[in-house]
Amino acid sequence: MSGWIERPARRACWLLILWLAGCAPAGPDAVLADYLERVARVTGSETREAEPAPLQPYPARRDLRVAVPEISIDVGEFFDLHGCDMGDLAGFRNSPLGRVQTASQRLGYETAWLAAAARCGPDAPDWLADVARQKRGALPALFWNATFAAEELHAALGGAGHPTGDFADLLRRLNDAYGAALSGDLDLSAFENTLGRLREGGWVGGARREWAGWRRTLSAASALLEGALPGICLNGQPTPDSRILANVFMKYYVERIQPEMAGRMRRQEAWIDAMHRLRGRLAAVSPPAFDAWYRDVLAPDRVDSEWRRTRAAIVDHARAWQRLFRHCGIEPLPGLGQD
Repeated sequence: MSGWIERPARRACWLLILWLAGCAPAGPDAVLADYLERVARVTGSETREAEPAPLQPYPARRDLRVAVPEISIDVGEFFDLHGCDMGDLAGFRNSPLGRVQTASQRLGYETAWLAAAARCGPDAPDWLADVARQKRGALPALFWNATFAAEELHAALGGAGHPTGDFADLLRRLNDAYGAALSGDLDLSAFENTLGRLREGGWVGGARREWAGWRRTLSAASALLEGALPGICLNGQPTPDSRILANVFMKYYVERIQPEMAGRMRRQEAWIDAMHRLRGRLAAVSPPAFDAWYRDVLAPDRVDSEWRRTRAAIVDHARAWQRLFRHCGIEPLPGLGQD
């Protein structure tokens, strides 16, 4: 009788266990946590995953705006512009609408002004070329204020969200728009459409949280492997534990984690490169607050940026496995430990 009672109870326990396993999270974070737990279990060590450090926030917009010198003309010069059919354009800047232009509208206005001045030809007053030169010199600052200091890129670089668009493509469009602004051929409508799409995303904020998780987990797993080295293969030959570890490495890291991580980093590298190009073209006007944030977070040419530290953590983790395999006489994968 007791066996008859125990069997349903045992069956219920197994059903409960299976149900709980089916309800367990199966996302990337859960896979990484499971991987780390398995490495810890085989090495017989306790995981010491570092506490997540707060991420440096994207600077406030007030710290990102750069000053653009105002260029004024007197009444006589204003009337001179009518000969170039620029009177209405010059007057608009002091109109109620002209005084409340957004940063992108101001950029569009100044590029339209410069295009009209270039068309003036022989009717141009003597002073127009000097004013045009000054306005052309202010274009980088105007473009900066319309992009990196504006709410759209603030959302894309610092906000939280689940973006679905191609961030690299949007940044390449900004690069093209900057070239068009300098050449006097800016399509303001297309430019503002690109900005609108940037407002929808939180590409960089999401990527940074992802990178931080990767760094914590991979660094903790690397420490476990390093700690296991002295005792896991005393005679330099494979042992049951080392074979189990190799199986964990192949089944979890090589087959599941690494391909997903590599694919995501390839996509991220595309927008890292596009961002670096755009930032480089505007480096002369970027304010100190942005420069410090960019150096610490995204700069691909800084070994201590979050992006580069993430790449280094992945390489260091592969090298930790490589050392364990060599120590235990297990043939490592070709290219393991390379960037």
